Amino acid sequence: MNFIITVALTFIVVMLALLVFRYVGLPIYRVEAINVQRLLESVLAETASTTDWDIFVGMPIRHDPELDKIRVQCAMLEVSEITAEHGLVRFSPAGRRELQQILNHLSTLE
Repeated sequence: MNFIITVALTFIVVMLALLVFRYVGLPIYRVEAINVQRLLESVLAETASTTDWDIFVGMPIRHDPELDKIRVQCAMLEVSEITAEHGLVRFSPAGRRELQQILNHLSTLE
């Protein structure tokens, strides 16, 4: 009897969640220029986590081609210039210079 009650309550909760998502909409994460700017600043300050960096370079930015171009540049830079220590992203001096140039370019876009 407990099994049937559990299944019925689970079904009701799932249906309610689907109805809420249907009428409210699914949450959407949109990367904006200010988000990228803050991430690059934290990378240069050596306070950015590897998780933040991996999410940024791993998720295409379809709504803004210019930001996606910057994301691709950062991903290519990651291949040769990045090191990770204690869960933080660190770049070589050459990588830091390139990131600073990207950050300067990003500032001109706003």
